[in-house]
Amino acid sequence: MKTSLHPIHTRMLILGLLYFYFATAVPTSAEQPENADKDPFVAVEIAPDVQKAIGIKAEPVMSLVPLNRKTANGQIEAIPADTAAVNAPLAGRVLTLLAQKGQRVNKNQALAIIDSPEIRQLAIESQRLVAQNKAAEAQAQAKVDLAMRNYEREKTLFTLKISSQKDYQTAEADLKQTEAELQTAKAQTKLSGALLASRLAQLGQSIRGTAEGRVTLYAPISGIVLDQFVTPGEALEPGKPLFKLIDISNVWATAQIYEKDLLHARVGQQIEIRTPAYPGRTFQGTILNIDPVVDPATRTLAIRAAITNPGSLLKPQMFVTIDLVESRAGRSYFVPTESVVTIQGRQSVFIKEGDKFIPTPVEIGDTQDNLIEINSGLQLGQYVVTQRAYQLMAHGAKGAIASEEEEKDGKAKSANAAQPYSILLLTLGGFVLFIIGFFSGKGLKRASVKDSTSKESLVLTKQNQNAEENH
Repeated sequence: MKTSLHPIHTRMLILGLLYFYFATAVPTSAEQPENADKDPFVAVEIAPDVQKAIGIKAEPVMSLVPLNRKTANGQIEAIPADTAAVNAPLAGRVLTLLAQKGQRVNKNQALAIIDSPEIRQLAIESQRLVAQNKAAEAQAQAKVDLAMRNYEREKTLFTLKISSQKDYQTAEADLKQTEAELQTAKAQTKLSGALLASRLAQLGQSIRGTAEGRVTLYAPISGIVLDQFVTPGEALEPGKPLFKLIDISNVWATAQIYEKDLLHARVGQQIEIRTPAYPGRTFQGTILNIDPVVDPATRTLAIRAAITNPGSLLKPQMFVTIDLVESRAGRSYFVPTESVVTIQGRQSVFIKEGDKFIPTPVEIGDTQDNLIEINSGLQLGQYVVTQRAYQLMAHGAKGAIASEEEEKDGKAKSANAAQPYSILLLTLGGFVLFIIGFFSGKGLKRASVKDSTSKESLVLTKQNQNAEENH
């Protein structure tokens, strides 16, 4: 015999399941714990000796002239005048390298020694000429000495009226002529000695040669050896690059600014440079020049600023952020950036009043030299914690935020308080379902009786029809 649930029974079962789910899963108002959050902005009182031990420091609010900043991306460049190329002045061969790539050198420091046949030949020729002219100088000096003695004798005889005036004048002229010849011989000696120096000077670099034909090259500037292009023993041709030196004690910072921002930039304006390589550090500079023409493709202009580069920290081609700084009208309140903490999503500072530290919400503005602008929430003359603000926040949080044990106790009490209400609701719900089931059962019984009577009448009618057909 196949059985099935009546539709009314099915609906009753669904209603009962739904009620059971909502009665057990959805908490009543009595089941929900009371979230009476304590005020996080309560004063924190700390004894003076504890303040000293923790390292808490409070300073008065500062009133400063705020600055407008326009930021542009740029990069560091070496100043062209502070770079130098050292090339081979003449043909030869590298004997010794006294500097290498990456090495710091000073001006007039030896870089390399080169063997040069040309310098050797010049040195030999110079020595020959010097020796020849020295001999001519000695001969001229002997003539001068002889002329001097003759002049002295003729002068004495002329004074004693023994010699004629003509002989005296002739001796005097001979003396002057031999002295002139001596001066000429000395000049020739100097010229022959300067032949090698003149050739070295003609090469146009800081070099020095010896009689052995060795030429020493010197650094024309102080800086760092950026590139080294030769090795010991390598043959050289005139003009071959040997070294490239760069001095980055001062550098340029260049950036492209849009034409609409041109009003924020001017020659002589102060700028600040920041780079990810040195977080929290700022470099100062001054704008030297601004391009006179706008780039038609990008609609930008290049600005260049000179920067003093202590310790050569800024490297050429390093990306930087350039802030164009301008003073604004009026004054604003500023505190150190360390003073601002976040308490429940709000920017706040601790105001010191005696031994109490009161967390106060504030509205912050721009940053300026490790200071942060306070737009509202502070007054001049108030003392603000500038060190260990986070420790104060943690100390205050202990009293402002409920502990885990307190939360567990609260939830347990709420659950115990909610149990009578849950039982009452379940009891009432069961009673209602009982009443509905009772009346639904009576209706089903009447419907069943009526249905059985109808079935019996149908059977009797069918039997009568069969009997008549048989008869």
